[in-house]
Amino acid sequence: MWNEEKTTPRVRPSGVEDAPPPSSSERDKTPLERAREALRRDGESTRQVGRRLESLGRQALFATGVGLTAGVVGAAFQTSMNAASRWFAANYAGGFPWALLFLPAVGLAIVYLYNAARLSVDAGTDRVVASLTSEKKASLWLGPLIFLTSTLTQLCGGSAGREGAALQLGGCVGLGAGRLFRLDATALKIVILCGMSGGFAAVFGTPLAATVFALEIACVGVVYYPALTPALIAALVGSAIPASLGLAPFHYELPDFPETSIALVGRTLLFGALCGAVCVFFCATVRRTTRSFFARFPNDYIRVAFGAFCVIVGTLALGTNAYNGTGIGLVEEALAGRAAPDAFFWKTVLTAVTLGAGFKGGEIVPVFSVGATFGCVAGGALGIDPTLGAALGMIGVFCGATNCPLTSIVLSVELFGEQNAILFAIVCGVGFATSGRVGLYRSQRILYSKIAMGKEDERTM
Repeated sequence: MWNEEKTTPRVRPSGVEDAPPPSSSERDKTPLERAREALRRDGESTRQVGRRLESLGRQALFATGVGLTAGVVGAAFQTSMNAASRWFAANYAGGFPWALLFLPAVGLAIVYLYNAARLSVDAGTDRVVASLTSEKKASLWLGPLIFLTSTLTQLCGGSAGREGAALQLGGCVGLGAGRLFRLDATALKIVILCGMSGGFAAVFGTPLAATVFALEIACVGVVYYPALTPALIAALVGSAIPASLGLAPFHYELPDFPETSIALVGRTLLFGALCGAVCVFFCATVRRTTRSFFARFPNDYIRVAFGAFCVIVGTLALGTNAYNGTGIGLVEEALAGRAAPDAFFWKTVLTAVTLGAGFKGGEIVPVFSVGATFGCVAGGALGIDPTLGAALGMIGVFCGATNCPLTSIVLSVELFGEQNAILFAIVCGVGFATSGRVGLYRSQRILYSKIAMGKEDERTM
């Protein structure tokens, strides 16, 4: 028998178990031996910290090099696109838009170049995203082709953007660096993300949003934190290059608006749902137009020529070049409180025809212009200041189209300041939830439902 003693029961936190009793060998050790073992364990921990710092240092070195290269390429691309846009605008203002008539020839040249490089004419940002979510790897020829063909599209009045193309360029820079140094799959993914963040930051001048964008873009519902520090370094370096060359990024100071109220929050919730609907309209129009063109015109040359003809006829029928090019002019007009009620519709149609036919460029600025013009009109109808509505619509539609809510919130702060951050967050949350499974990038994977708690593991529509 043993003596029973009344002891106060020990209360442990839930899920915490007692440590196992020391073994006989542990009990037999002298204090000196125990001290030596403690020092050995501390040494191993120190060496682990050292290895982590060494790995982080290598990532920082790669990120700096990739960000520097992406920044230089991004600055050159931005300069090229700006010059092409100015030339087309001057040609259009000078009378009959002769440059527009060269769009079919440009389309044929684009198809020839892609065929010569053995690339599909629909290769673009989606191909770079696919290199993050699958074993498919983008061709290194994609970068130079994007640079040249996006500029040609802009030169002759195609309705396409530049930030999405910069994302492709940066991704190709990262892919090239990874292949040059024969990095493994994990390191290659991080370097590609560094290139994407550096390229986006170089053209748009928003390093924080570029960083989060790179972490969010591959899989909806998952943020790839291992790339956080290197992607941030690449974005900071990439954004510094154009700034040092005097290329000012887009930034708009919103005027002071009344403080947030319950009524304004309610109107913003409804506004966010409308932005989700516009996002569905834009993405579905681009996707269905592309499918229809490919189904009706299997020949790449005939398809791009027909698309160019549609853009020419549409531009002449509308009697304005406002819907050609990136659409940044529409954004500026909307932020000034001026937008036609049907502007978002015509910009969507011309962008869908341009990209669906096989012309090159990005989708992001067209998304901005669609969201801004719609937001300016819808905001005014809902009792929201048109300028604030344009800014909210610009970010809300972008959020739904890219499926990147954290990026969108950060982007709103970098572009417009933190004054109305709560309203932007509401629009992003509601727009993201109501946009469903649509998105700009087919290779983007939706791992978790936007509303339900279940796992979906589906591709975007």
